[in-house]
Amino acid sequence: MGTLPARAYITAAIAFVLSAGTAIADDAPFLGTDPATVVAKGELYGQQWLSWSGGHTGASYNDFQSQTELDYGLTSRLQLALTLIYDWNRTQPAGAPADVQSLPGLAAEAIYIVLPTNTSPIGLALAVDSAFDSQSRGVAFRVLLTKYLFGFENVLNINFEDDWTKDETGYWGGSSAITFNYGIAHTLGDGWTVALELGNEFALDELLTDGRFHAEANTFFFGPTLQYDCEFVIATMGVQAQLPWSNGTNAARGYTEDVERFRVGLRLSRTI
Repeated sequence: MGTLPARAYITAAIAFVLSAGTAIADDAPFLGTDPATVVAKGELYGQQWLSWSGGHTGASYNDFQSQTELDYGLTSRLQLALTLIYDWNRTQPAGAPADVQSLPGLAAEAIYIVLPTNTSPIGLALAVDSAFDSQSRGVAFRVLLTKYLFGFENVLNINFEDDWTKDETGYWGGSSAITFNYGIAHTLGDGWTVALELGNEFALDELLTDGRFHAEANTFFFGPTLQYDCEFVIATMGVQAQLPWSNGTNAARGYTEDVERFRVGLRLSRTI
């Protein structure tokens, strides 16, 4: 499950990952982009994500998140996943008091392989995701594409998202986004893989299902990822920065005002 901040359960989560079975060899070397693949039928796979994001225009912002994910291969083409999320964030606009939130949440995902990567010119999968906590709800439909070319893994995700957030009065306001994530990876050998990711998000002020909206911001992220497979666990770490190309009503000086400037993520994963 690719979209991602440190938590109270870090030690226990790492212990969970390291105490399981052997790691799979073809784990995706990306933090925000998912290939058109699923785990094998009957296989249970564990992932522990730890991430930080920070930096808002005109405000001090820090967000730490832990995600503990279990993936299960229901069939050779269908994968189901369940994720426990803990998110802590602190925002302090200039000259204003700080707002701190600590939110547990839950997410679920289903991925279905339409065209397998090993028998088709381009791998194609469809994914449906949902997530919620006490302050927000969200659902996403994703198209996952994978192409192996000249020793490089090329992955493109097209995401369509609807989200609802509760304000101070208890009203649930809707918004949406269309996101394009592209990743390219190359295996160096001896367990090492390097990758680059580029993301482009169009934030919209209304739900996609309403059909009445305009883009509030057009935001870009870019950064490298390094992955190491040491046989008993696969470790993946990446850094992304918001590029100064943003535009829209929520953009200023090339950056989207209410979106983080930097992201750092670490994932530990293995077959259980």
